Amino acid sequence: MEAPYTNQTAKETMCRWVWVVIFAIAFAWVESAVVVYLREIFYEGPDIFPLTVNWDGDTYVGNYLTRIELVREFATLVMLVSVGWMAGRTRWQKFCFFMIAFGVWDIFYYVWLYVMIGWPEGIMTWDILFLLPLPWVGPVITPVLIALAMTAAGTIIIYMEEKGHEIRFCWYDWAIVMLCGLLMIVAFCWDWKNIVQLPGDANRTGIPNPFFWGLYLPPYLISVLYFVFRLKQNIKKAKLQ
Repeated sequence: MEAPYTNQTAKETMCRWVWVVIFAIAFAWVESAVVVYLREIFYEGPDIFPLTVNWDGDTYVGNYLTRIELVREFATLVMLVSVGWMAGRTRWQKFCFFMIAFGVWDIFYYVWLYVMIGWPEGIMTWDILFLLPLPWVGPVITPVLIALAMTAAGTIIIYMEEKGHEIRFCWYDWAIVMLCGLLMIVAFCWDWKNIVQLPGDANRTGIPNPFFWGLYLPPYLISVLYFVFRLKQNIKKAKLQ
């Protein structure tokens, strides 16, 4: 049974929020430092495109560091989930704290990279975001927008619950948001064959093609607007009770 919301629990939750943000900012520095090292190893500087992919005929010759990097990315997600799980008082809060940790970490990842090496040059600079299950690439502004939405959504839900509002979402709410998220992931991975430069096709340069904004922006806007709509419905329903 969940404990009732009081001024004391609200203060404790705010304290946990602050520590989650501090962790995410510090963890972002670690992540940025690792990426700086990797770029020096693989690219001898901040530029990462064209992505270095080695082929022996039709066989990918994977550097052992690639496997380590894939596990590191997975471990990063595990750490962010773990922080959210430890910080939250309820399952809903645990998920919200994960969103906050992920969002702040992602934003400050770019902040610290700019502090360290003056990169990215602008919000439209291309970056490789993840390698699982395929390379995700896009302008820096695209993951930052998602990170801002995640941070804001998690914070708002926690704040409203601490004010005594019961925030609940149905299965179809999750289905809509997850579908929008999947479409945005597809937009990031859309150019993967060009990015990894599959052998036998000289037209694949490894330089990103124009980003598929038509597949990214609509689901992003729909998910944000739908969240605001359902949040208002929850608050209105709580006031009528």
